[in-house]
Amino acid sequence: MSIRTRLTIWYSVILVLGFILFGAGVYLSVSFTLLRQIDWSLEESASSIVDQIRIVMNGNSRVIGMPKIDIFRASMVYVEAIDTAGNIRARSTNVGTFENWLDPATFEELSHKPISQQQPVFNDVQHQGAPPLRVYTYPLIVRGTNDLFGYLQVAASLEELQQTRNFLLLTLLVLGTLGLVVSTVAGAAMARRALRPVSEITSTALEIYHTDDLDRRVDVVSNDEVGRLASAFNEMLDRLAHLFRAQQRFVADVSHEMRTPLTVIRGNVDLLRMGSTDTESLDAITSESERMTRMVSNLLLLSQADAGALPMHLHPLDLAPLIANVARSGNIMADGHLAITASALGDLTVQGDADRLKQVLLNLVDNAVKHTPEGGRVAIEAKNTDGVTVCVSVCDTGVGIPPEDLPHVFERFYRVDKSRSRMQGGAGLGLAIVKSIVEAHSGHIEAQSTVGQGTCFVFTLPAYQPNLV
Repeated sequence: MSIRTRLTIWYSVILVLGFILFGAGVYLSVSFTLLRQIDWSLEESASSIVDQIRIVMNGNSRVIGMPKIDIFRASMVYVEAIDTAGNIRARSTNVGTFENWLDPATFEELSHKPISQQQPVFNDVQHQGAPPLRVYTYPLIVRGTNDLFGYLQVAASLEELQQTRNFLLLTLLVLGTLGLVVSTVAGAAMARRALRPVSEITSTALEIYHTDDLDRRVDVVSNDEVGRLASAFNEMLDRLAHLFRAQQRFVADVSHEMRTPLTVIRGNVDLLRMGSTDTESLDAITSESERMTRMVSNLLLLSQADAGALPMHLHPLDLAPLIANVARSGNIMADGHLAITASALGDLTVQGDADRLKQVLLNLVDNAVKHTPEGGRVAIEAKNTDGVTVCVSVCDTGVGIPPEDLPHVFERFYRVDKSRSRMQGGAGLGLAIVKSIVEAHSGHIEAQSTVGQGTCFVFTLPAYQPNLV
């Protein structure tokens, strides 16, 4: 999963949680406010009625004078006055649809409490076939005494409150969903835009890797964290390019500097050979100088390949005659101790340098001959099966390469058999040169081997396409 996708998911999750908390806060706040307004209205209504109640003494009995409570009908406030025995003494006409008391449960609860515990109570009541009510039960106590003479129940419908709550909830859900969709899309776009410089840095790094162009740099377009990353990457490239050029100059300079003394050595050896009888020593000097000359030439070739300046003369080339020629040379190298066979199938035309590709095949065949015991076989096979790629393999029946050494066979100066001398096993540059030449032809090479059964080097080259040239 990409960073952009993870950022979008985390952004969406945080946004959802934020919307939930915000929506819950708004919903609860509005509900509490509306309910508190209803409670305040009921308290005001009850207070207004209580203020108008009059108590008149008639002998030893009290006569309670109730105000006209039907005045609250227009405001949709329901009012009932109940004595302590549970008889309804007065009620507003709009209560006619309700049976018994507006809040029976609260009346029953308060009627069993002593006067000292009588307190006003709010309660939500649901009557069958009617909308829910918010009921305020107020104990009626004679002022200055502890005489309880009844209860006043004032109620208001909660239907409008519920409708408001439902509408608010629906609005929050719709707007929250819409906001989440818009914010997620916007967040994904912002994440894509924010990470675009990172993608450009990655693309540039890959292009530098594939083209070996250490002179290319990443564009620094900002001074933020990504910009500083690009600057650090460019500084690293500067350092690598400097070290790489220094290495190339070193190898090239050493190669050029060693050529002159080697030439002088060979010239003096030739002069000594004319007047000396110690031919064995002279032969050793000559052989060693020739080996050093080959090594220097190989180092120079690898240096040119690393710098992308390997001399190449590319033209349409049929590999079949080249393979036959290499097979003849292989038989000469084998001196009759091995069987060298060649097979060429299909159109083997490639865009290549004949001398360089011949060098590849000769190096592979020479390597196979050196590591194949007498009586073995070396096979050179080439084929074009798909019209796009030419595949060439050089296989032997030699001792094979151990699995732990196989990934390193194309490294410079690497030798599988450490006990073999440089004279027998070479300097370890042949396969490195082969790999460089093949890759310079836009090809690929790999080694396959089984210990005791033999080794195959297989390389592929793009087939010649006249329409693309």
